Amino acid sequence: MIAYIVCEGSTDVKLLQRILPEELLKDVEIVPAGGLFAIKSLARSLVVSRQVPVAIVADADTVDSNVIQERISSIEEMVQSVAIHTPVKVILAVPSIEIIFFEDIRLLSHLLEYDPSQAQEMMNLAKSQPDKAIGKFLDRSHEYSKRNGLINQLTNDDLEILRKVPFMQEIIYFLQSVQETAKV
Repeated sequence: MIAYIVCEGSTDVKLLQRILPEELLKDVEIVPAGGLFAIKSLARSLVVSRQVPVAIVADADTVDSNVIQERISSIEEMVQSVAIHTPVKVILAVPSIEIIFFEDIRLLSHLLEYDPSQAQEMMNLAKSQPDKAIGKFLDRSHEYSKRNGLINQLTNDDLEILRKVPFMQEIIYFLQSVQETAKV
């Protein structure tokens, strides 16, 4: 293993495994921790026991930039205190990982097979609670009843769009830098 990505849950694992380029996931394990507190603990354990780079990918659960910065600092401080020279990167999805589906409304329309912009109330909800909004959109969809169905149907074109989302770019950059370091 050259790196670990620690995230909150199994759906996050599936989403990251599907979106991140396959060549970057070689010798990388994506591990669900089961919540923010568990993420910190698992990341610390991996850094100490495996001494390989760890990316912590979690939901910010807020859109308040001050709270987000404080949360990043808190997690980094806790994990880096045991990391010594092992790279650790904290990447928060604002407000949650499901926001990626709302970055490009055409993509969401294509995936759901109807125009979500017609449902303004849910689009407003997506700004602060994209996880709830995607759930409501899926309830209306005739194609998918669960997030996993949506994830499994992503095409290569869809993946290219999702890889351009800023927090996905952060993960990609981290993995690229880890691979470069592993080659040396």
